Amino acid sequence: MDTFIDQHISDLISKRRRLHQLAEASNKEEQTAAQIEEWLRETGPDELYTGVGGHGVIAVYGPEGAGSSLMFRAELDALPIPDSRELEHASEDPETGHKCGHDGHMTHLLGLARWLQENRPQKNRVMLLFQPAEETGEGAERVLSDPVFKKLKPERMVALHNLPGYAKHSVIVKKGAFTSASVGVKFHLEGETSHAAHPEDGNSPALAMAALINALSALAGNSFSEHTFALVTIVHARLRLGDIAFGTTPGRGVVMATLRAAETEVLERMIPMAEKQAGGICSAWDLELETEQTEYFQTTVNDDELTDSIKRIADENGLDCIEPSYPFPWSEDFGRFSDASRVMLFGLGAGKEHPQLHHRGYDYPDELIVTALRLFIGLINESEG
Repeated sequence: MDTFIDQHISDLISKRRRLHQLAEASNKEEQTAAQIEEWLRETGPDELYTGVGGHGVIAVYGPEGAGSSLMFRAELDALPIPDSRELEHASEDPETGHKCGHDGHMTHLLGLARWLQENRPQKNRVMLLFQPAEETGEGAERVLSDPVFKKLKPERMVALHNLPGYAKHSVIVKKGAFTSASVGVKFHLEGETSHAAHPEDGNSPALAMAALINALSALAGNSFSEHTFALVTIVHARLRLGDIAFGTTPGRGVVMATLRAAETEVLERMIPMAEKQAGGICSAWDLELETEQTEYFQTTVNDDELTDSIKRIADENGLDCIEPSYPFPWSEDFGRFSDASRVMLFGLGAGKEHPQLHHRGYDYPDELIVTALRLFIGLINESEG
């Protein structure tokens, strides 16, 4: 393993930084996918699929009809966040940056592909999935619906996410719920405009919006046990009437909120409760209401056996293992794959002082590449053993 790392780590760091430069937002990962495909072909996979669930790529290593199958997943997409221009490997698109570390996650699998080229599995099949559109919660569902994924039917799926705020190289994992479910809900309120000198002749949604914001903000705390995580976050609100006009009262408004909970079942209860609140407020103010849901993520529930395996491998590599008491409040669409496979998502500490995910100053720590490879290769060797 050490010899392999010595031979390939410089090349992997270069690849990671090239992927950083290619940063593309969700559903636009065409160049990234093409570059991944080119590099994967160099490793001679037994099967290679492109265009999976959009721009997704899957490489397969090992004999068809093998005993079991293990799939590792990385994400292709970046975020609509400007990159730090002082970086030598800054994004070529000034409005898009790999501010979640997906460039690093892809590099883990590229290193694994190179290792699998030299250590072809004999008893099992190992699959590498480069998934599109994770940030918007669309990609996993589209991959699941793709005929290629349905044909491959991986029995187990594993992914990791780097986590700033934790000691570098520490492994963060727990059985059961690991990340929370969430959904974005837009509430469109429709009233009637009027001259600003005669607001009584119109029906502005302004006061109803204020009431709705207060009601939604209190929903989680008023409706759920303190032992069950639930949260409603108002992310945007605006009154709309084309151009701003001081002589006209607004006739339309929108309130946008993110609902999240530790369990998918709790989130499913929150959604109709929020819609009922909005409906009651709009009825009282004689406003029309339309609701719209977007970016739905379900809870990621870790498989017990896979969780025990990663804890054991972390220990064998002398890595500190941290087991949170509660699921993380953020969401990851990897949980969607639990509908078809046994799954396990874990965290890899990026440093206690490292800039947080989605921060403009974030850049993936290259030192994590080796740690991730040791953990992933450990899982493959355990399966082969």
